Amino acid sequence: EAARRSQCKNNLKQVALGLHNYHDLHGVLPFGWDQRGASWSAMILPTIDQANIYNTLIFQESGNGNWDSGSANTKAAATHIPVLFCPSSPIKKHYDFNNIPGRATASYLGNSGSESSSDDASTKVSGTKSLEEVIQNGLFFACSSVTLRDIKDGTSNTFMLGETQTDPEFGKDGQSMDHWVIGSPQTDPCGCNNGTGGTEFTEFVGSTYAKMNARRTDPAASGHVMELSFGSWHVGGGHMAYADGSVHFISENIDKTVYQGLSTRFGREVVTP
Repeated sequence: EAARRSQCKNNLKQVALGLHNYHDLHGVLPFGWDQRGASWSAMILPTIDQANIYNTLIFQESGNGNWDSGSANTKAAATHIPVLFCPSSPIKKHYDFNNIPGRATASYLGNSGSESSSDDASTKVSGTKSLEEVIQNGLFFACSSVTLRDIKDGTSNTFMLGETQTDPEFGKDGQSMDHWVIGSPQTDPCGCNNGTGGTEFTEFVGSTYAKMNARRTDPAASGHVMELSFGSWHVGGGHMAYADGSVHFISENIDKTVYQGLSTRFGREVVTP
């Protein structure tokens, strides 16, 4: 397990470096997702040595319009990308899910902040009709355009990415599979930039709205809560990559106020991780 845990930490460092390289090229971090259903993980493929996959992707259509049977995106989504997968995870590397044969799974989520990143009734922010009405305070959310300069709390004090503890029985309790993605028949495009307004994107962004390792620390937690939480299959917590590119192991028993403070980019909280 020590070797697998070390490899997982290195994976997160490589993905964080890919995000920094994307920022160097474009002057901004990639959006969490956009009106086409594309995610941050699809956008950084060229900067994590996966340009050959990126070059096959189709971006011009909205949402699941990119998912005709046999399309380039469907084929690309079946490609296992080792740097996006924790070697300690018991999850299979491929699943047939939502009419996508052999979908490749992933283990890392972008940080959307301390608010819920799910539109499920059990986790929806009170008084909102859509996730897009929520002021997201992390780095990756609908059509986001966050720069490193926008991280007023400091890049060494702010989460960028984290692990996810997908339940092997994910399909039985409302939880969806975590994956890298461009479009999806199981997620609707966001309403920004002329999209149609769907907002279920916990497959590739997480939030500190729920405790880390939600199901392990609370066996009664719903699949939706577990899906949006960060976590891992390592004992006692999970790895989080910070916006400065460093990676730290965070205890699943971390104080909630501290945990949520580390997920916001401009909260100006005083925390000692």
